[in-house]
Amino acid sequence: METILKTLNPSIADILDRSVAKVLDFLIENRSFDYSKEVMAEGSGVSRPTLYRIWPTLERNGLLEETRKYGNTKLYKINENSELVKFLIKIEIQLVKEQFKRMKIRSK
Repeated sequence: METILKTLNPSIADILDRSVAKVLDFLIENRSFDYSKEVMAEGSGVSRPTLYRIWPTLERNGLLEETRKYGNTKLYKINENSELVKFLIKIEIQLVKEQFKRMKIRSK
């Protein structure tokens, strides 16, 4: 995993920031939709000031893409073309599969 992260070139400290992880988790789970910063903060459980603090990290690492404007509000979604995002989605899928396996074993 360390080799993959070095190849993708994010700052490890950036990605391991708990608030960044919460926002990424929310956006990955809801990747079919786009969100304003306000809704993104609410949905991920971080405060708006925190989202604004970590926003440069999300942009610098190419994790977001602006999708459209709704009036004066910009909407964003996870950048599925990012190698890091592709990697995180694979991890999430694997974790879900493992969880289902455990549930299946417990129900027997």
